[in-house]
Amino acid sequence: MTRSTITLCSLLASTAFAAGTWTPRQIRDLNQTLGGRVQVLEPFARPCFSIYEGRPAGRDADGCRELQDKYASPTFRSQFAGAYMYEESSMCASNASSTDKCLLDAANPRDEAAYRGVSCNQGNVPAYYIEVREANDAVEAFRHAGRGGGRLVIKNSGHSFQEDSSQKGALMLWTRRLQSLVRDDKFVPEGCPAGDTHDTITAGAGVNCGEAYAFADRHNATMLCAYSPTVGVSGGWVQNGGHSVMSTTLGLGADRVVQFTVVTPDGRLRVANRCKNADLFWALRGGGGGTFGLVVDSTHRVEPRTPVAVASVAVDAGNRDHVYGFMETLVDSALDLARDGWGGHIYGNSIVYLTPTIQSLARARQSLGRILRFAEDHGGSANVSIAPSFFAFFEEYVLGGAFSVGTLNILNTRLVPAAVFATPALAARFKRHLRDVVDAGGLPYVPVVGPYMYGAATDGTSVQPAWRTALWEYGNPAAWTWNSTFDERLAVVRDMQRQTAELVSLTPGGGTYRNEGNPFNPDWRHEYYGAPYDRLLRIKNKYDPAGLLKCWKCIGWTDEDAKQSCYSAFDGVKA
Repeated sequence: MTRSTITLCSLLASTAFAAGTWTPRQIRDLNQTLGGRVQVLEPFARPCFSIYEGRPAGRDADGCRELQDKYASPTFRSQFAGAYMYEESSMCASNASSTDKCLLDAANPRDEAAYRGVSCNQGNVPAYYIEVREANDAVEAFRHAGRGGGRLVIKNSGHSFQEDSSQKGALMLWTRRLQSLVRDDKFVPEGCPAGDTHDTITAGAGVNCGEAYAFADRHNATMLCAYSPTVGVSGGWVQNGGHSVMSTTLGLGADRVVQFTVVTPDGRLRVANRCKNADLFWALRGGGGGTFGLVVDSTHRVEPRTPVAVASVAVDAGNRDHVYGFMETLVDSALDLARDGWGGHIYGNSIVYLTPTIQSLARARQSLGRILRFAEDHGGSANVSIAPSFFAFFEEYVLGGAFSVGTLNILNTRLVPAAVFATPALAARFKRHLRDVVDAGGLPYVPVVGPYMYGAATDGTSVQPAWRTALWEYGNPAAWTWNSTFDERLAVVRDMQRQTAELVSLTPGGGTYRNEGNPFNPDWRHEYYGAPYDRLLRIKNKYDPAGLLKCWKCIGWTDEDAKQSCYSAFDGVKA
């Protein structure tokens, strides 16, 4: 797709710059330092529009057709700095007139009502970007920002639901082109004793999970990463903790990192591991992406390539009694299944589970006995198999499915502690809640990703402590539409706040995975970070004393920051 562009010089000559944005001189200086590589950033859907920021602009008909054909494709979007997987990140949702956006209708991208005679406005998409090719690009961006430049954001894959990589008027540092992968079965973290060896893969910041999985499999290894193949290995996934369908036994992504190479906001390239910059290493292992610096690469422990047991079980989605009975059986079986290492996803009427701890088909069927019997007794289906490797499972069950993006999704999940399943009264309350959801026509979606069998954090991470006792991540996602009014968006947020309060009541001792939590949670410091927050704030101030990196409710976020955000109108909204 050919992208229509506005030159840097023409934009600098015509734009009024608000406080906190980059001035023309600052951008020119940085652009000269980087050999002309600072680029103007246009919204992803810009080719379909003939008006841009209220002025006539050329429409790219061929580019628009390709964009419409691939609007829901995460692979296509991953090629563009201005593309986000979920469009709540790109629009300015607080805009009262609902015009500060550049969106197509995700349900029908060919619907001309979205773009014919409509202005494509910048929304929350940053004004400029640098395609980071080496660490020095980030070093220079931080140095120029530190001398009085504007805001900076870091974009890895664009999967964030929390506006981490979008911000009006900012300069984006885009890491997708950092595409290195190195296998080392005797890796020694820099500065550590020679005997401190690890079986590892080091991934450049632009490498995504699908690419890392394939590379690991070719090298007879198994690597932990996200379910969606286009999520970045080194970005917000791992830096916020990073769950996986194998986390039950292998831990979170943050548990498995042994080293980061990172450019910190003070303009220095650093190595962070348990022996060098140990405080920064701890913070990067759970304290949040886009906060402590730009990660250039990350080194992860891997496991041998081994068979995994796989289960795909379903009941009739149209029979609510069967769906609820299935969910009830999953609740009652949750602890036993976790002890056998099963993780995966619940889709209300169906599950896709796997475990690397079982390689016998008979043993797998025995472990899943209650689930299989319920499905078989109620006319459902059950397929249990042994896949030769995790990657074989991934190719069949994940790559073979459809990952659709381009919508405006707002997640609202909560970590469900093992105590909820182990305590009869709590389990009964949780099941009554699920019954209500099913009776209302819902199919509860549950990532079964808690690191229950991995154990406590013995290697020093900063992840939300509630992860260590969690079995499930459960919630009720919400959505806006491309043409929702401000009042409609506000009503959605109010309902989310009500649901959040209910989830907290149902899951005492739980917490929230920041990547997939309610962005407007009033108790966000406690819910997202828990006890580590104060220490994380001290480390943030050490490496980013000027506060060059600010993202929505990240470490160091303030009420004053909220006022400048495209989410500002929803901050403090009550049910």
